Amino acid sequence: MSEALSALWTSRTMVQTLMLICLVSGIGLYLGKLKISRFSLGSACVFFVGIFAAHFGAKVNEEMLHFAQNFGLILFVYALGVQVGPGFVASFRQKGLALNMWGLSLILLSTFAVIALYFVSDMGIERLMGILSGAVTNTPALGAAQQAVTQSVSSPDLNSTLSDMALATAITYPFGVIGVIIVLELLKKFFPHKDVPVTGDEPHHFVGEYYVRNPEVSGKTVSQIHDLFSVDFIISRLWRKGRISQPSSDTILEMEDHLIIVSDEADAPRITSFFGGRATEKEQVDWESDENIQLVSRRLLVTKSEFNGVKLSSLRLRNRYGINVTRINRAEIDLVPTPTLRLQIGDRLTVVGRSEDVERLAKRIGDQLRPLDTPYLISIFLGIFLGCALGSIPIILPGISNGIKLGIAGGPIIVGILMGAYGPRLRLNTYITQSANLMVRSMGIVIYLACLGISSGANFFATLMSGDGVTWLGLGALLTVVPTLLVGIIALKYTQYTYGAVGGFLCGTMANPIALDYLNNQAKDDIPTVSYASVYPLAMFMRVIIAQLVVSVILS
Repeated sequence: MSEALSALWTSRTMVQTLMLICLVSGIGLYLGKLKISRFSLGSACVFFVGIFAAHFGAKVNEEMLHFAQNFGLILFVYALGVQVGPGFVASFRQKGLALNMWGLSLILLSTFAVIALYFVSDMGIERLMGILSGAVTNTPALGAAQQAVTQSVSSPDLNSTLSDMALATAITYPFGVIGVIIVLELLKKFFPHKDVPVTGDEPHHFVGEYYVRNPEVSGKTVSQIHDLFSVDFIISRLWRKGRISQPSSDTILEMEDHLIIVSDEADAPRITSFFGGRATEKEQVDWESDENIQLVSRRLLVTKSEFNGVKLSSLRLRNRYGINVTRINRAEIDLVPTPTLRLQIGDRLTVVGRSEDVERLAKRIGDQLRPLDTPYLISIFLGIFLGCALGSIPIILPGISNGIKLGIAGGPIIVGILMGAYGPRLRLNTYITQSANLMVRSMGIVIYLACLGISSGANFFATLMSGDGVTWLGLGALLTVVPTLLVGIIALKYTQYTYGAVGGFLCGTMANPIALDYLNNQAKDDIPTVSYASVYPLAMFMRVIIAQLVVSVILS
């Protein structure tokens, strides 16, 4: 029995290495669910279990461990890119752009702080990036920085350097979680009046009832009005002289028509001015009063591949089916259904029309879950191949002779985002169910963290107790608190954002779901979650790319 346990712990075979990775992952995930005063480490606990395993003498096959670590990172960043791709692009078309700029300012501020520390201290950029990765709780950024070091350094001390980077992350990671929560509490005390929600800070879809009292609108078709008015909106129903109808693009509007219009909430005042007025409560029509028309609202799922990448206008839904699409949900983001919007497999269309017409459209576009249950593996493997290929291409910059490579962290996440956002335009089926994508991401990051902990844990406690460990911990605390607190104070003082919105983008930029959960427990609405989701894709992308660029440029 003792020999079998010894073999599991120290035999260094490929099978033993795989078994140890699985053991560390399983124990780490179990312990990560345990909460201490509402806090839990989640999957990050796998990292620390790997460190403990190495500290207590676990030995592995280095080649197998290296392969598993890199492959886990590739799976995570590519699946993340595919998942956030549609939202990543949409966030720049909506009001999430401002939040992303605030998030980007926080990323740049902490990066400049690290560069300044590099020039004023004798600490190498490799260890400083390890400290920063832990301070912002972003292990993929550590992976990207390690890749850059591997490409730029060929000294015999390479393995020691990579191990020190991982140790720096491990030492600063716990306070990286707690530090953001401390910042949130300080911001709440500094700006108590900002804890009140302010409408209009976040994009929301709005359904309003308007009437036509503008002579310039009367007599024109719905299509002509869309050409005249540079606002995205949908007229879903029309009331005229006691009759309710579904307007098509050729429907001519008349004075005193009542319209149900779907738009962005921020555009409602402009729509009111353009059409002539907004119906008051007394002026509102009973839209259920017309017994001759039975309209239903239903969500339909796009599952047929021939509609992947097709423009919404080309379906001519109003003319062929008498149906209006009021919104499209993609990757948990609601989009206004403009004529130029291209459909993607997995889109959820909210439609309004007669029951029989809606049923006909449902049969045409699929509206069945079964075709989506099986992921299209060809696009997954093709995307990973292209991502690794992109990461291997040197990018020549002035003053750098060997060029910079995006590596296995930067290349796959860029290709993943592009595949998720634009793959359908090339008729590529890149859809992966939420659960399948979460499985791939979770498997990837857990394998990566387990291998990272095992490879760097042998000297963890010795380093932690030494002067270097204390220095790293102090610098990590400063990199967590100072930039985050500074950006939070400026955003709350000089903008109309609420405490929930600012806290959400701070948590998203710092990749800190534990702090977000803490914030949500105080919030009375979903603004923190919306803000977090708006900045997280760009923040994750920029952390990975900037970490690699900074290390590559300085070492070159």
